Amino acid sequence: MDFPSRQPPAKLQAMPGNTDMGFQDTLSALNDRGGWRMAMQDAWACPVGVIACLDTARARQSPGVVLGLIFAAAKVGQTEEARRAFERFLPLIKKAALQDTGLAADVVLVDVHLSIYEDRICDAAMAERVRWAQARLREDDWIGRALVSNHLCNIALQMGDFDRGQKHAEDAIALYRRGGAVFGALHLHTHLAQIRLARGDLRAASEVLKTMEAELRAMPGPTQNLVAVSRILQAEVAYEANDLPAARHLRDAAFRFVEGHDAWSDILVAAYRVNARLAFADAGLPGALEAMSHGERIAVERRMPRLRRLMQVERLRALALSNEIKAAQRLLEDIGLTTDRAVIEESDDFALRQGSTLVAAARLLTRTRRAREALGFIATAEDLAIRRGQLLALAKLRVIAAHAHWSLGTKTEAVGSLLSAIRLLGDQPFARFIIDEGDDMHAIVQAVLDGDHVSVPPTRAQRRRLSDILLHWTGAPRATRHDAGDEAQALRRRYLELLALGHTNKEIGRIMGVSTNTVKYHLKHIFRDLRADNRARAVQRARDLGYLA
Repeated sequence: MDFPSRQPPAKLQAMPGNTDMGFQDTLSALNDRGGWRMAMQDAWACPVGVIACLDTARARQSPGVVLGLIFAAAKVGQTEEARRAFERFLPLIKKAALQDTGLAADVVLVDVHLSIYEDRICDAAMAERVRWAQARLREDDWIGRALVSNHLCNIALQMGDFDRGQKHAEDAIALYRRGGAVFGALHLHTHLAQIRLARGDLRAASEVLKTMEAELRAMPGPTQNLVAVSRILQAEVAYEANDLPAARHLRDAAFRFVEGHDAWSDILVAAYRVNARLAFADAGLPGALEAMSHGERIAVERRMPRLRRLMQVERLRALALSNEIKAAQRLLEDIGLTTDRAVIEESDDFALRQGSTLVAAARLLTRTRRAREALGFIATAEDLAIRRGQLLALAKLRVIAAHAHWSLGTKTEAVGSLLSAIRLLGDQPFARFIIDEGDDMHAIVQAVLDGDHVSVPPTRAQRRRLSDILLHWTGAPRATRHDAGDEAQALRRRYLELLALGHTNKEIGRIMGVSTNTVKYHLKHIFRDLRADNRARAVQRARDLGYLA
């Protein structure tokens, strides 16, 4: 039997997993439950080091079990060991697969699974290999067919096709559930939530994640990995709604767990992205650069090229928003991104298929006083965003187009572009897509509220949203001032508790999930308010005043 060809694999640093099952029990369960399919049926993680216990006799006797262990090991970050074992036992497993088309399909599906966890670039050739496997699965192999749709969803998302990705995600969820693999179905809820967010449906994304977490909590076994993934994605949802206290809380609850236990590139991208954006909101460019440098370092250590490239795009965003234009232009050249419309339309560069990259490039063009060029680029980027189902990116592009028009003096077009972005997202509670652009949007928002240059007046709800955004720039939004005060008091108390325990600034930053610069910023204000010039006096004053027990 001929197997479709593949490229040599990349390697990743391994990460630990956990399980209560012994080695022999694990092998027996895998044998009885379809090999790798067991990892999608239950919240179960491959024991650390179990791959090293495999030998050629086991591969000859139970090739499906060996593939199952390799599959499960990659899921918990033991990717390098899993790939080595796959290469070691592949000749023996292929020999067995000559008489078993289902096993032949499993070889390809597990190989693609490894490739995705190795952060390899997904392309049409990979999709073709997955379809090759699909044709060799039994009609009633619901979990196998679900993994096919799962892989096709991953490939579509990496290629920027969110419409197709959504269809594959929904198919995979239905197939996993039909095969009794609820845990596998819940993995696809994370894909579905990311798709909903990218498509501009914030409420649906939030609902998907809350439903997912409720189901996980009702399941037996160690589900904390997937719960942490849900929390990270909920943090992104909260960030886009400008609920920064909730975003910080969710990030703090999940970030270290995801970083330490997950090898899934798309989730690590989400974790480092929301961490960097919160750092930028809290501590400006220094905080953001520190957060992004950490993400880039992890990407290099774990040999994850997509993660590193998307972190560089995130750095481009922060530099442009800080008007560090020369540094942003150098970075654009260094990482090989282009704003040439003809190239972008035909490019197979996965980064150029992501809406965040197109938004970052459009922003840089606008802020380098190349507004006309920016508008031409945005027209192309908008068309691509529409075709790919990336409506949130489309709205962000229209906000940047508003800035470009305003700088050219075409103020009616600027106001129209801003209102178009708001209408595009309907009544969804997005706010950061405007707030993130900072002072450049202030005058345009004010013009809309004043009725200047307005062709089609905004609705009452749209005016209320813009008023809240304007109040964010000038002070706390009226509806949340009391809550914000409570949040500030709780944050201060937490810093004081950590000071009292003797933690260093670096340790406090690690616990709170913020940069050391952010810690220093908060402690400076706490010391000033307590009239203390060192840690010991600050803690003592806090106890005297009743802030600490």
